[in-house]
Amino acid sequence: MQNLFRILSTALLINSLCSAANVSDHLVGVHSSSISLSFPKINNRTVPYPIVKGKSAKGSGICINENCSIVATAHNIQMLTGRATLRVTSGHTEKVLSAASDNDPNKAEIPITKSKQTLFYNIANDVSFVYTRKPIPHKSGIPYSYKVYVGQKVQVAGYYNRKFQSKEARIIGSNVHLVVGRAQLTENLILDIALNPGNSGSAVLDERGNLLGMVILTGALKLNGGDITASVALPVRAIAKALVELDPVLGPTIFNDIPEDEPKPIQTQYVLYQDSDLPEDTSPVIPGVSAVHSDVTNAVDKLHAKSEIAFKLTANLVAKQCLVQGTQEPLCHELAFVEGQQTFRKIGKDGRLGKPVDSFPIQKHGVWVQSDWADTLGEIAEDPWVFQGSVDDHYLFSFKAAAEDERCYFEERPQGVPLFGGWHPDWEGSVACFEEVLTDKNFNVLSVFAELHPPDTCLTQLLQKAIYYDWVKLEGLQSPVLLPVKERITAKVLRQDDLWYANLTWTDYKQFRAKHRIKF
Repeated sequence: MQNLFRILSTALLINSLCSAANVSDHLVGVHSSSISLSFPKINNRTVPYPIVKGKSAKGSGICINENCSIVATAHNIQMLTGRATLRVTSGHTEKVLSAASDNDPNKAEIPITKSKQTLFYNIANDVSFVYTRKPIPHKSGIPYSYKVYVGQKVQVAGYYNRKFQSKEARIIGSNVHLVVGRAQLTENLILDIALNPGNSGSAVLDERGNLLGMVILTGALKLNGGDITASVALPVRAIAKALVELDPVLGPTIFNDIPEDEPKPIQTQYVLYQDSDLPEDTSPVIPGVSAVHSDVTNAVDKLHAKSEIAFKLTANLVAKQCLVQGTQEPLCHELAFVEGQQTFRKIGKDGRLGKPVDSFPIQKHGVWVQSDWADTLGEIAEDPWVFQGSVDDHYLFSFKAAAEDERCYFEERPQGVPLFGGWHPDWEGSVACFEEVLTDKNFNVLSVFAELHPPDTCLTQLLQKAIYYDWVKLEGLQSPVLLPVKERITAKVLRQDDLWYANLTWTDYKQFRAKHRIKF
């Protein structure tokens, strides 16, 4: 449970992603292979025949130009087989231009997750361009966008084991100061998804199908000795700059609008694959959102009204709730919310439901103790807020309260927990807090961020939560309903160097009529 999870998160976009069929029109499979001969010794004698060994690596490529004769892919696919020529499906390679160079003074040892292999290159230049002799049939160039934001819902699409696949994810970091081995990467996108080795080169797309970046690091990333579920992508800006530098003739015709501003790291430094001290900043989920003045009449009243409507629509629902603390196995329950009362039934590995309980079992070995699923929208509908203004196409509301204001409640029950340093008394009561609500322009709640400051007598020194909402289509209803889909929680605990964290998801929503109450 000693894991550092330090991520800024907001949940913004709710539009549908483009279809997999359209996406696959812009992507191709990429592979490289190499063969080596060796003469091993047996009983101190060299065998008279060579042993043939082969290496192969597969990934994805992205059609960059209009007719798909230039394909961008991750340079590490080439590196994995000793710089063999990259090849693309249904195309013959004419040449390969790589941003990475053997003479790069910033190259470093980069261990491959779950592998004994180590690569030597600069991850900031982890991009190669494959030029084909003829345009690849039935493929076309992909549209792109430089605009990204933390919390954005995206699609990660590419080829894995020669089969096209697409997965949903969120951007949980942008231009984070990353250190991988000894190499630094300041232009990046961090995704809240663990991809399999072989997904390198996959495209990161926004809801309109525009290319936002290309995956270069996959799997569970090592962070301060622990694992986090995340993958890293190079943004379009980095890909565009690489092509313009490598091909000053064709590059500017494909990317002629590269933003001039250099990226500024907006998050605390991550250190991957090696240990580091805990930085002073312990804000993993509260985003640094800046709003601009917006002249909106009765904004708080409109927030109250929409939240009240959304809160009433959460009544009489059943959902699957799964909690993951650190890197532990998920703990899943059926959550029923009937006439204002929550009921939980544990879901076994065989899918069978346990006996009903009125509250979620307190998790003594972590930071999560209760669900905000049923109460958050109701509290937003009642509490006073300060309208801060607009954030792009969204509105921001906030408040700050002292413990005596009795606005935020916290409880801690860590008796006899060795990981917390032994026995410690329970505590519950009002605490100082800060909260933000992000809505769309129709005042529908999309994200709620809360920071709680327990008293010094508690083991928990700081607790932060982020709840994300999305539109869910329920059977029997014509219009989707705004419901919570994910919660992130992190805490700074007394005498612990690492942050404690937990992730919660709500899926498989079902609606039922109140008069047909669930029978156990």
